[in-house]
Amino acid sequence: MSAVPTHAHSYSKISCLACRAAKRKCLTPDAFTVCKRCADQGLECEYKKHRRGRRKKVAEDASVRSRSRSGSARSRSPEDRDARDGLGRVDRERDRSHDRIHDRDRDRDRDNKSHPSTEPRARHAIQFSHVVPIEGDSSPYLPRPGVPPEPTSGPSLAHLRTDCPDPVTNGFLTEADAYEMFEFYFHHLNVTVAILDPVLHTATYCREKSPLLYSAVLTVTAKIIRPKAYSKCLLISNKLVGQAVEFGLCSVEVVQAILVLTHWKKADDATSWRKTGYAIRMAQELRLNLRAARPLPRNERQAREVLNRERCWLNYHLSMHHSLPRMINEDDADYLVEWISEHPHLPCPGEIVIAPWIQFSRMCRLFADMLAGMNGNHSNLRSLHWLEMEWKRWRKHWLEKNNEYNFLAQHIATLKLCDSLLHFHICEYRLLFCARYRSNGEPLDTSQPSELSYAFANCADVALALLEVFQTEFVRNGFLPFCFNLTWVGTAITSVWLIKNIGAMDHTDRGRVIRTLTECSESTADSSCSSDDMASYTHRLLKHLLGSLSPDYLLSATAPPTGLGPPPAAVDLPPGPPQPPVWTMPSAQQIIQEHLWHPSVFDAPQPQLTPGSSGPGPGITPVPANAQGSIMPDGVPGQIPTDVLFPAADDDIWKLLFPL
Repeated sequence: MSAVPTHAHSYSKISCLACRAAKRKCLTPDAFTVCKRCADQGLECEYKKHRRGRRKKVAEDASVRSRSRSGSARSRSPEDRDARDGLGRVDRERDRSHDRIHDRDRDRDRDNKSHPSTEPRARHAIQFSHVVPIEGDSSPYLPRPGVPPEPTSGPSLAHLRTDCPDPVTNGFLTEADAYEMFEFYFHHLNVTVAILDPVLHTATYCREKSPLLYSAVLTVTAKIIRPKAYSKCLLISNKLVGQAVEFGLCSVEVVQAILVLTHWKKADDATSWRKTGYAIRMAQELRLNLRAARPLPRNERQAREVLNRERCWLNYHLSMHHSLPRMINEDDADYLVEWISEHPHLPCPGEIVIAPWIQFSRMCRLFADMLAGMNGNHSNLRSLHWLEMEWKRWRKHWLEKNNEYNFLAQHIATLKLCDSLLHFHICEYRLLFCARYRSNGEPLDTSQPSELSYAFANCADVALALLEVFQTEFVRNGFLPFCFNLTWVGTAITSVWLIKNIGAMDHTDRGRVIRTLTECSESTADSSCSSDDMASYTHRLLKHLLGSLSPDYLLSATAPPTGLGPPPAAVDLPPGPPQPPVWTMPSAQQIIQEHLWHPSVFDAPQPQLTPGSSGPGPGITPVPANAQGSIMPDGVPGQIPTDVLFPAADDDIWKLLFPL
């Protein structure tokens, strides 16, 4: 039997140089094929025969030749044997010389390694620990883009189905209700904030794939069209979320369910920010923050599953209404426009608005940093000018060219509100800078032209413009029950600012403010589905703000505008209130935060309130209600008490929206 291995078997035992250096298993059928590791990591796959065993092969050949010679010598004559013995000595001397040459070559190679300066250096790959990311190699801390995550081992979803059934199984809703509510969700809620794919996430698919996601969709929809079942559905969803955390479930559906419950949460839910942080960690574990390799798969379902993961991660950039720290890097979503335009053949209604929302969120974050760093230097205004230019580019691209992106009415309404809110912040910044560093302590006089009065009037106009967007775009179109939470935040900011500064306005602007806030108060009352939704809370806030005004302001708001005739004879308008000696302008965010935390109202006996009133702010002595049922605190006419900005019963709600 030959000692030389077969051709196929010999190549199966040879590893490439890269795998040999890394001491990894080289998976390849032969030496003419690139191995799997080099193909995956883009390494140069080079083969070279092993040098070990060469001396043994020479020795074996020599012994074979000597045995053959000795065998033939025994069969020959003595003369031939003597001749052959001479030749054998020559062959043995030649074999010994070959062995000495081989030993000398081996010693020279060893000396070259010991003294690299005398001979050409051998090239070796540097090896690192698994913590150091190597280009072209994998690392458990820095996974390669486009690589799907390892399947997460954990308990089965059957735990959730057994321990806590969905709302349909519990009998709170029928299966016909569930299909109807899924259709309503995708036509109204998911269009507003695109989280799920209507092709993938059917009612049947969600119920089989994730009872938590199935229950979450039913819960947020029941809040609008089945308010009587909302509390029971919310209880089921919260239990399923708790069990998912307890059992350590980690899936895209769990992340999406928490996202759905967060965007359309209960108004007094104080856990949404913490749940969102848990979901973000879960999404990072699932590597949703990594963009998959392009191009997308040709199979439509596979392509939609890829986009479903990426869309889920992009939605976590939309937590713009929290002034709390973020867990997401702002720089990992620079491909938004490209991402939206790359798959027109795989539409998901509503995802088009994600790009302008995230860009708006970044500008708001920049404004907050600028506001914190204001020091009176001229560079503050240069930074403000840069932000203003960015805002105008944003508005031109997304609002003035909205036909190019086929925005729906819900999207246009939300973008207009974002536009008005950022415009208000820019005007407020300029007003704050002027009041602090350029007015020289002079009081505000809106009857005299000045830089301060111009900035104030401009800020008031923009605040009223935001409330007009609230009325025309959201109220009239019926978007309030499922609108984005930023709608309520923007309305609260501008409403508080207008009431806080109404004493510095002239007669015309004062009437505009009172009429606009009255319309908004009535609209939110009509749009409310229950006593604890955001429309109801906003209604009570606006009613409370209007109730804190003096009768002088309320009567002046009913008078006709200047130039349209004299006021009615029965109305005797009192003289206007005196202006404060010195007017200062804090930011709207500061106004809200400063007056959220009141002294505990439970320290003193509770006063008796008139029916229908929200109650005075803590620390204010109540007085009898006027004819309109408003509680009027004692004080100088025209002066807004600083501790009645929010109804006492609703303080906790606004703390959630404006945390310190």
